[in-house]
Amino acid sequence: MIKRRYITGFDGLRAIAVIGVITFHLMPAKMVGGWLGVPLFFVLSGYLITDILIQEYDQNHFIAPLKFYMRRLKRLYPALVGMLLITTTVILLCDQQLIYNLRRILLANLFYIYNFWAISNGESYFQQFGGASPFTHLWSLSIEGQYYFIWPFVVWGVLKCRFKREYVSIALFLLSIVSAALMAIYYQPDNINRAYYGTDTRLFAILLGSSLAFIWPSNKLQKNIAEKAKRILNGTGLMTFFIMIGGFLWLNGQSNVTYYGLMYLFTVSIAVLIAVIVHPASWFSRAFDNKYLNYLGTRSYSIYLYQLPVFVFYEKLVPNYKPTGLNLFIEVILVLIFSELSYRYVENSFRYTVKIKQALRWLMASRNRFFGSVTLVLVFILFIGQGLLDPRAGQAHPETKLQIKLKNNQSAVAKQNAAAEKKSHTVNDKATDLTADEKSLITTYGLNKKQYLVFKDMRFKAIGDSVMLDAAPFLQEINKNMVVDAEVGRQSYETPKIVDQMAKQGKLAPNMLIGLGTNGEIKRQDLDHMMKSFGSKRQIYWMNNFVQSRPWQNDNNSMLADAAKDYKNLHVINWFGLAEQHLDWFADDGVHPGATGDRQYVRLLVEEVGRVKHID
Repeated sequence: MIKRRYITGFDGLRAIAVIGVITFHLMPAKMVGGWLGVPLFFVLSGYLITDILIQEYDQNHFIAPLKFYMRRLKRLYPALVGMLLITTTVILLCDQQLIYNLRRILLANLFYIYNFWAISNGESYFQQFGGASPFTHLWSLSIEGQYYFIWPFVVWGVLKCRFKREYVSIALFLLSIVSAALMAIYYQPDNINRAYYGTDTRLFAILLGSSLAFIWPSNKLQKNIAEKAKRILNGTGLMTFFIMIGGFLWLNGQSNVTYYGLMYLFTVSIAVLIAVIVHPASWFSRAFDNKYLNYLGTRSYSIYLYQLPVFVFYEKLVPNYKPTGLNLFIEVILVLIFSELSYRYVENSFRYTVKIKQALRWLMASRNRFFGSVTLVLVFILFIGQGLLDPRAGQAHPETKLQIKLKNNQSAVAKQNAAAEKKSHTVNDKATDLTADEKSLITTYGLNKKQYLVFKDMRFKAIGDSVMLDAAPFLQEINKNMVVDAEVGRQSYETPKIVDQMAKQGKLAPNMLIGLGTNGEIKRQDLDHMMKSFGSKRQIYWMNNFVQSRPWQNDNNSMLADAAKDYKNLHVINWFGLAEQHLDWFADDGVHPGATGDRQYVRLLVEEVGRVKHID
């Protein structure tokens, strides 16, 4: 048995990592970079596993891979299987929409290859509406599982060949740069799955931890060091700690620069912080060692397993869910309850053989207890088996009505855009008499005649996300000059570049309609950038957000209201105020309106234009 030093402070780091992940899932607009808790876990795993393997080799002159696998399986596999079974049960009982692909998802997780499956089949980690998966977060466990499978042989091989450990560390560091370069190469803004879920593109965090273990072994570090060295150590820790907190607060997982090096630089900083905490002379080693952080840290694996399933099912099953303080508190408490039960009765029970023997003796002590337990297990197996044999469990989720509608809209809008662009080069005589079709439109949309007559001939360009795309055919039905540039999943931070490009090409219209914020936070600096590009002579009409259960909704709307006070040509249209009174308009995701809602969306725009132009 290897005697190794217990590293105080590591449980505290695990606690910070899992707090970051949980806060990101609950409040992505507040903790923009909370997802960085995952690379923090990766660096910790890389360091600890490599450090343990090196110590095993130094003590025994060999490494026993099978024993290593058994330790890892006893530590990780039972809790994972337990979570998969519980989540599957809830899906079969309460949410049949999630049954699609269930067999493949479970098998991929059981064999630690789920990240490969997620590259082609999974949703983006950052964009999930209406059908959020309770399994999305498990991609990281697959990467760690693959690492555990090959790493004992790699460490054994390099140590047996007696390569200098400093050289091994440098080689691993260089490989981490290669991994980061692959992330930049494979990154695509419209589909980040390959870069985000790939083993090769995310391995750099584990490699950095492993590199550190070869030159910074925990059992060779002395507690008594010179005061100057201690000051340098603590100063470095303070600097990297603030970098970590800054990353958690501000590093956007959908920003281009994140994949072109910022994520890697953040992870390097994390590796340095871990080096500081590993050192027994460091102040941070003691500061991160307290009972509250240790409690969360020791249960961080179970907390990570259960946080997303709890959030997904709670938000689905609670009627008219809104991210209020009470709901968020309840969700966190539920996660802690499930993780505590998993930690006590699954993780610890399987980790220690004596506890398994005690449980078996307790079960065998009573015939009724034994047969009752066997009966319950058989019934449960039959229930799960029947659910997994459902043909849908082996099929991809069919396209929803909303997905089909948006796809059809994309095609129809492109045709109308071409006609509108062509028409913009001709001079139109403004008609004052209404055709029969126009009279019908006014009635259907509930429009003011004078406002309609002015609006229908105005030159407009719209830029937006999927909600704008949903309403685009209705916008173009009322105004044939309307050119719509809308895409599913568009992020607000992408739009300033789009506006700049339009401005350079002379494609901005005198009137601009903006509809952003469905998929995340609208930053004030992005709005300011766009307003500068638009100039003061254009009229900018901006639809505020109605994004049920999304925590950035209110922040976006407050920011838009404040911005409207600073720009005379910015007119914020209160879509939220109308939409929240008519929840029956919306699709199952509570975000995209049906035909009635789309017409009301257009009516609000026409009325705001009329108000700006003082048309009654």
